Amino acid sequence: MLLMPMFRDEFEDSFLDRIHAPCVQSRADLLETAGAYVIKVDLPGFEKDQFDIEVGPDHVLRLSGKQSEEKETEGGKYHVRERRQVQFSRSFRLPQDIKQHEVGAAYENGVLTVTVPKAEKAAAPIIFMLFMQMKINQNIMKDTGIYGV
Repeated sequence: MLLMPMFRDEFEDSFLDRIHAPCVQSRADLLETAGAYVIKVDLPGFEKDQFDIEVGPDHVLRLSGKQSEEKETEGGKYHVRERRQVQFSRSFRLPQDIKQHEVGAAYENGVLTVTVPKAEKAAAPIIFMLFMQMKINQNIMKDTGIYGV
């Protein structure tokens, strides 16, 4: 019984404290507007340069960040240090109609706002061709007297 707590303390001191960084469970909103997709994520305590934002060819927006403070405390030893070592990661699958190379971001009052513009939709040429075909048919029917005018 006595050996197990000693082993656990030694194990935790040497390994777990070095790799453990708490993950932030951030709250997020995804809003679609006429021209963009806007993602807002609550991430208090971060700095602007601590974020990584990427949209891959799979149209997945990946947000991540790591916050750490490297200062050591004089005259003491941390046993648990969660307050200044924080990381987060969130992913959002976006539709195909995005401009993935024009992503914008802002960070204000603990909220990260990412804007992904929508790609402009091309006009459908089939509709124009159908309209032209109808006009041609009307002219033929007029010329042959079938149209009734």
